[in-house]
Amino acid sequence: MRSFLTLACLLMLATTSAIAGGRRRVAATSPAANELSITFAGMTGNGNDALFDAGVASRPRGVIVRTFGVRIDSITRTTGTAVVRAWLESNDGRSVIRIDGHPLGAQPRIVDAHAPLGHVTTHRLEIEVPADVDPGAFASAVRFEAEMP
Repeated sequence: MRSFLTLACLLMLATTSAIAGGRRRVAATSPAANELSITFAGMTGNGNDALFDAGVASRPRGVIVRTFGVRIDSITRTTGTAVVRAWLESNDGRSVIRIDGHPLGAQPRIVDAHAPLGHVTTHRLEIEVPADVDPGAFASAVRFEAEMP
């Protein structure tokens, strides 16, 4: 299984702007004949620098909903499908993050079992912030991976 991209969801949920720093994990991989790439639509930047700013949540807390797109491309193929998975690489536990209604955790979850190569598929990101959470910056990293079935 090949892991390709970290989507660092910088969830700015405070009245002040603060960015939580973190260390990125480096993984050495060898190129494969059917190497895939993931491109995000509706994000700032791309690749490992793809960021999503969820904006500011005000009281009462609730669910922040945003839509984004994912495009899978292959170096060697123009048609076919890929399996896209996502999981929380890091989370401070102060919010619940869901993609297409499914909560993310530490274990990979299938986001799209048949993502068509070369086409953008739209997904829904939900960030639920409980009412009893104090204001402040949230930072969670969601890792995406794609592989040929």
